[in-house]
Amino acid sequence: MRFCFTSLLSFNINYVVDWDLTWFTLKFKPSHDASFTFEHASQHHIFKFKLFLDELPTLEKFKRTRLDLYMDELTCRSCIDCMEDLMHLFMCKRRHLPMQQILLSYQNHLISKIQEAGKLADINSTPFITKLTSLSCWFFSSTNWSSYVLVRGCLPKLFVDLLVDLSIPRNSAMKVVAAIHNNFV
Repeated sequence: MRFCFTSLLSFNINYVVDWDLTWFTLKFKPSHDASFTFEHASQHHIFKFKLFLDELPTLEKFKRTRLDLYMDELTCRSCIDCMEDLMHLFMCKRRHLPMQQILLSYQNHLISKIQEAGKLADINSTPFITKLTSLSCWFFSSTNWSSYVLVRGCLPKLFVDLLVDLSIPRNSAMKVVAAIHNNFV
């Protein structure tokens, strides 16, 4: 039942989850240096899995596990309107602008990689960018599940397909997408 939200994407034909890419990205470990130590890399890896598996410590989870500490009436500290579960953390009206900015930055990184690949292959990248920007995952709303799915780490097939269509080997394309995704999670 953990991934029942992905069934809501069945009506969204432009967002097909690439489970190979998703698992590759979850297991992907960026190299660490002085600014990104092994400990930071390990914590990031744990965070990605907790996000993916909906195991982050939200107020609703605390209410279920510590009935003695958390009253049922407690709600999201940002909007004070809704229960604070993982989905609400991303869909909260008070967090809408920062989340939209994160998605826009994510999209811009992918666009820059598509442009680079287009130059290397001597192919006009505009149609590929148009396909990428037409994905519904770039806009948060309570009826748009694809943005929630993207943030959770279930990545669309189109991300890699666009790079492969620009003559980037699939394995390299998966590494590029995984690195970009890790940068935003």
